Amino acid sequence: MRPSDRMCGLLRLEPAEEALLRLEWRAYRSMLPRDAALLAYWGLALATLLVASLILFGDGFSAQSIFALGAMLVFLIAAYTGGGMAMTVWENGFREWWLGLPVPRSSLVKAKLIAACGIQYVAAAGIWLVCIGHGAVLLAVQDETGTMLGGGELAAIALAHAPLYAALVPLGTFAGYSLLGMYYGWRRWLLVPWIVVTIMPFGLFGILSSLETDAMPYLGAGRIVQYAVVGFLLAALAYRACLWLAGRYGIPDLARHRPGSFGFMSGRSGRKTAAVGNERIGKGFAALYALEHSRYAYWSSIKPVRLVFAGLLLLAGIGGYFGARDPLGLLSALRAMLVIPCIAPMLAITIQISHEANKRRLEWWLGLPYPRHHLLLARFLAVWAFVLRASAGLLAVLAAGVALGGREGLDYFSHGDRIGSIFYILAAYLLCGLFVSALAFMQACTLRSSLLGWLYFPVGFAAYFLPGTVMRWAVPETLLGGRIGTAYWIALTAGAALVLAVVPLSIRMSAKWIHLYVFNTTEDRLRRRGEQAFKFRS
Repeated sequence: MRPSDRMCGLLRLEPAEEALLRLEWRAYRSMLPRDAALLAYWGLALATLLVASLILFGDGFSAQSIFALGAMLVFLIAAYTGGGMAMTVWENGFREWWLGLPVPRSSLVKAKLIAACGIQYVAAAGIWLVCIGHGAVLLAVQDETGTMLGGGELAAIALAHAPLYAALVPLGTFAGYSLLGMYYGWRRWLLVPWIVVTIMPFGLFGILSSLETDAMPYLGAGRIVQYAVVGFLLAALAYRACLWLAGRYGIPDLARHRPGSFGFMSGRSGRKTAAVGNERIGKGFAALYALEHSRYAYWSSIKPVRLVFAGLLLLAGIGGYFGARDPLGLLSALRAMLVIPCIAPMLAITIQISHEANKRRLEWWLGLPYPRHHLLLARFLAVWAFVLRASAGLLAVLAAGVALGGREGLDYFSHGDRIGSIFYILAAYLLCGLFVSALAFMQACTLRSSLLGWLYFPVGFAAYFLPGTVMRWAVPETLLGGRIGTAYWIALTAGAALVLAVVPLSIRMSAKWIHLYVFNTTEDRLRRRGEQAFKFRS
């Protein structure tokens, strides 16, 4: 029996819904390990993840923390994959045909959700097995004085996380596909909390890496089962919300949408922005930078984004005011939250290039009369200028809150060389963020060779966890509020030299192969798999 037949029988769908599900499932069928080659591919991928996990995390994380990181990864993969699939619908050439099918709107959306959850469950099972393998390897090599869990306790933790992973798959998928109803109108306000929800889990890495022993009961088997129950309840709410947003607003908006119809999306504000854009912005590289910067200037001018950023400023001020009474705890929280601005540029660069390739905008961008490495450098500088400006504002308000919180915090940071630890932490995370965002450009080289793709896969996976790893090695707990030794400053200088060498090298290498994105859109990849006929790309 085929997987699609099992899903249809299990869900007891109507004949029309069953046909829709089979249609949507065709987009994922070629990814399943159905033959020896695909089975070997999945096996090597899981083995690579296991090796990368052991190298990155080693014995610095408890088994509970490893499974918690796996849960975070399951949710993020489901959310970003679902969101990416939802966004491709808007520019799909078969959109009108799909909308014209004689079935209810809810059935169209439901088929997409179920099919997406099916393949995500396969990925979640693989991550679950990797977490078990990580715990088993560490359990086998620990000595008699080790503090790792025993075999029975490891099995209990693994079994408890199985329903949690099962709950996070639909929760992330439904949250991602809810983007289908957030393209126009007042629903665009919902984009800001959506971005916050999908970015905040990266901060959990810093929390889990420095988790105290007293906090381990919160990751016990009993608590995990409770979290799973809450996850299923949230998934049910997300399912209803997704059907409501996509069915009531997303489908009608899709029917009226025209690819590249900026005027319809923005109305008067779009014409006003276009009028402002006619001002003189310079020439040469300055014009390229202004082009890339305009994207972030537009997003930062949207009222919902401004309101959310104002709320973050308020929270930063309040946190600094009350955190002044516990400066060491404030530094620990700051160290954990700095992971987010390190990851955001890499996500922005990766998503932007893929999105422009799928929307056929990349040809126009590459056709500009400028060297390709100038195009990439302008994009790199624009995203980092936006991130640094936002981070600087939050840190300034945080410092103002500490200053207003009383002399206790000021006296703590003015004593000895403690203020130097703050600059060291900020510099270390800045260099790490520049490094991992430069690696995002290297993905273009993987389109040249499948071997390079295999080599890049563990590197790209590790890059998302590199800021948290830097926090454990380059910024250990002993440095918080203490004097930074000469060896650490020398290591920081060496890291800066490495970043200054890697960033231009990655941009140059990516400039050589960036045009391959034009021939590797989602539609092109599906056609090469032989799945294009009689299939709607979702």
